[in-house]
Amino acid sequence: MQYFAVLSPLAEVRNTLQYNNLRNGMRCDKGYSTTGGIVMRRSGFTTIEMIIVVAIIGIIALIGFPKIRQTLDKTNLRSARDAVGTLAGTARAAAIQRGCRSVLHFTTNTVWVTTACPTKVDTLSGVQDLYARFKVTLSASRDSVQYDPRGLSMDGFPSNTVARLTGSVSTNMDSVMINPIGKVVRQ
Repeated sequence: MQYFAVLSPLAEVRNTLQYNNLRNGMRCDKGYSTTGGIVMRRSGFTTIEMIIVVAIIGIIALIGFPKIRQTLDKTNLRSARDAVGTLAGTARAAAIQRGCRSVLHFTTNTVWVTTACPTKVDTLSGVQDLYARFKVTLSASRDSVQYDPRGLSMDGFPSNTVARLTGSVSTNMDSVMINPIGKVVRQ
């Protein structure tokens, strides 16, 4: 006696769909419900998933932004300090090279170098606006440092000239110190 398996009409439909999908190169192990219907597959992201990702990126940015801002401010402060030190060296070198008096001028947030030769007064390197260029403020203990043709300070000022620089973050401060003979001793 032989037994034949008799399939229900629902099982026959499922087997036919699986057979056709296999023939057409589609997977048949997923995507079918137990009732025989086809389950839709999801592709892409839901709105909730996108909102969560944007929120995580926002939180990371909020944590990192103050550190980045403070680091950029420190970098600007160091660059301004180097610029003032370079201008002091330029004033000394100009006095020696030209054989005449030169002056490093300080005003609120600006620094520049002039030479006073017998034939003319010349401004070297232009006026440097430290606030516009580096977003730092400058306050100096004197308004200028004068150099004689030997490159020495001829002011006779008994103490160091200090140019204090303050960044946009008030905790960031630095200074340039010029000794009584006109040499930059600390940056």
